[in-house]
Amino acid sequence: MNTTADALNPLAVAGEGSLFSHAGETGDHRLKINKAAGPDTASLLFQEAFSGRAEIGLAGDDRLHIKVSADGETWTEALLVDPGSGAVSLPASPWAREVPQPNLVINGDFQVNQRGFAGGALAAGAYGFDRWKADTGGAQLSRSGFVMTLTGGRIVQVLEPAVWGAASFAATSFSLSVEGLSGGELEVSLGSASATIAPGVGRRSVVLTTGAGDTGLLSLRLSASSAPVSFARVKLELGAHATGWSQRPRTEERRLCEHYYCRLDAGLFLDAYQAATAYLMVPLVLPTRMRALPVPSYTVTNEANIYAGERSIIASSPSLAVATIRAAVAGRCYAQFNDIAFQAEL
Repeated sequence: MNTTADALNPLAVAGEGSLFSHAGETGDHRLKINKAAGPDTASLLFQEAFSGRAEIGLAGDDRLHIKVSADGETWTEALLVDPGSGAVSLPASPWAREVPQPNLVINGDFQVNQRGFAGGALAAGAYGFDRWKADTGGAQLSRSGFVMTLTGGRIVQVLEPAVWGAASFAATSFSLSVEGLSGGELEVSLGSASATIAPGVGRRSVVLTTGAGDTGLLSLRLSASSAPVSFARVKLELGAHATGWSQRPRTEERRLCEHYYCRLDAGLFLDAYQAATAYLMVPLVLPTRMRALPVPSYTVTNEANIYAGERSIIASSPSLAVATIRAAVAGRCYAQFNDIAFQAEL
């Protein structure tokens, strides 16, 4: 009315006011704004000179959002209401921010790097930064400080509910969030649930609800809809409400990584005078108990008087290994073990 409608706005009204009233039979009147699916938006957008300044509604998920903008480009989340619990958060108000919840992702900031991965291509199933591996088809990634750039493929972290005291993560709502997402959308999945996080400043989040069949181990997958995409500080937490980033103490983060993969900081030199064919055995206590009996790997860079190549490191339990050398003839025998690591990845 008083203006021209178009395909995007089939109902257009120009004037100082509009009225929607009850029909006379009852005193009720509801204005309904319906969306097709969870990732869509159903909202009221307030503009100045056709540039957005505030938005109220279901913006990109099923939570009630109130967002504001000074320029129509950069938006700040002022209020969030969880649809399940009714919990209210005020992300932009420091005095009202919630205590961050525990992160179920290990090494979410990619700072633990026991394998010394320098970035670049990862073959399918190969691990780079601790706990993160390339999915089927491989991946191409790099890190600068705390910012991860994924230029191709998909990276995966396999989650073990028992580590967090849970029997299963089936039929559970989680919030997945990243910081400073740029370059494009980030496609995420957890078990059978999947969603997309739109780029933007600050922390960006999405709710993932696993299916009843998502029992046992769960794979969290991240990929770029249009590579490259950059982000920082991946966080997965229980509930349909994302809280801020909270860094675990670095020693604790390292210990969680070593539950699956452990590289010793120093080599091991075994040196002894032995009778012919006699063994020297030295126990190695691992820094933390690993999730299962690990598979050792190592190199031997120097050795002498070793019987038939019998110098080895063997895991005897998830927390203990034994290094062994065997003398060929009576006298001094020795071996230098380097690059010692233990693998118990999922």
